[in-house]
Amino acid sequence: MIKTPQINAYRFPFAYVAFGGNPTHWWTRFLKKGFYHCALLIGNGFEWILIDPVMHYTDLILMHQRCAPQILKNKGYHLIRTTLVVPEKISFHLRPMTCVETVKRFLGLTNPKIWTPYQLFLYLKSQKRKIFLDK
Repeated sequence: MIKTPQINAYRFPFAYVAFGGNPTHWWTRFLKKGFYHCALLIGNGFEWILIDPVMHYTDLILMHQRCAPQILKNKGYHLIRTTLVVPEKISFHLRPMTCVETVKRFLGLTNPKIWTPYQLFLYLKSQKRKIFLDK
């Protein structure tokens, strides 16, 4: 874990981005099948926090299970293992608060061309430091 100098706390060392979900709104017909939603699982291997941004709130679920990524994988989600980074300061971009934008902010991604869960999936998959886990 990375020690944060401002407070006596630690940043979790890695995360999984989960892609899946079911079409729930009319505009989801424009999204790639199987990539209607994304969520973030942050953890240290023993404790996990599932950050699930939905339309009207963001759900935070604490999981005390070593196999939390496997649980999501068994529920049909595609998983990509990644790390959290602190981005360099950039100018402010006005963007809609979607599940993709929430996950991007937690991961420290600032690419303004990523709008959909599938675009985020392809971007993370293309990064050489990422480990892709198939369903």
